Amino acid sequence: MNNWYGPFSRGRKALAKHKTTVAIREFRLALQYCPVTAYKVMAHILFNLGIALDRSGQAGLAAKSWVNARKLVRSGPLAELSSRWINSYGMRKSGNSQLDDYRAFQSLQVYRYLSKRGSGKFCSDAERDVVYAVIDDAWKLISKSRILYSLSCSEKIALFKKAKLDFPYLYAEDVLQDDCEPIMGNFRRKNSGASPRLSGDDPCPCGSGLPYRQCCGRIYSCVELQG
Repeated sequence: MNNWYGPFSRGRKALAKHKTTVAIREFRLALQYCPVTAYKVMAHILFNLGIALDRSGQAGLAAKSWVNARKLVRSGPLAELSSRWINSYGMRKSGNSQLDDYRAFQSLQVYRYLSKRGSGKFCSDAERDVVYAVIDDAWKLISKSRILYSLSCSEKIALFKKAKLDFPYLYAEDVLQDDCEPIMGNFRRKNSGASPRLSGDDPCPCGSGLPYRQCCGRIYSCVELQG
């Protein structure tokens, strides 16, 4: 059963011609046809999908594809190529280890903040700016302490999770106009009820376009695994 080969081949040709939209569509189709047990094949498809996503400006989804490919194939040329583009946090490499640490800290704190919001997103630009300013101030204190230099990736993540950021009340006109209540950093998540049950072939709710069984339902990024 090599139904995946046709879309994969067309995706490679489209990628060579810099037709990233076509390549992404074909690689995702190849993933749907790829058997779950064909780890090496799936890793190659995910690796090429990551290249297409990165060229189309979707760096976050590209890094996720490369992380998943590296988890399927732990050694060999494909794993080495994936490691060139993703860091220990499972994020796109920036070429600067301190910047990688900052982005991981920022991502973790934003995720923690938004997970406690009823809507799961910022209500306004003003709210977002305040949250990022608080995160930046906390990062300055951490970076000045120089404590990160002797820590491993997992130890850094544990330290980032221990950081208690105090997000102040936000009274902004545009927030109030959007019928959003002023928010504070220490609050409980609203009960939104049970989430719908997903089957393995349903599109992943993260927006990657991959089937759920081949994305969040099966493989997780480094930061999520540390959670």
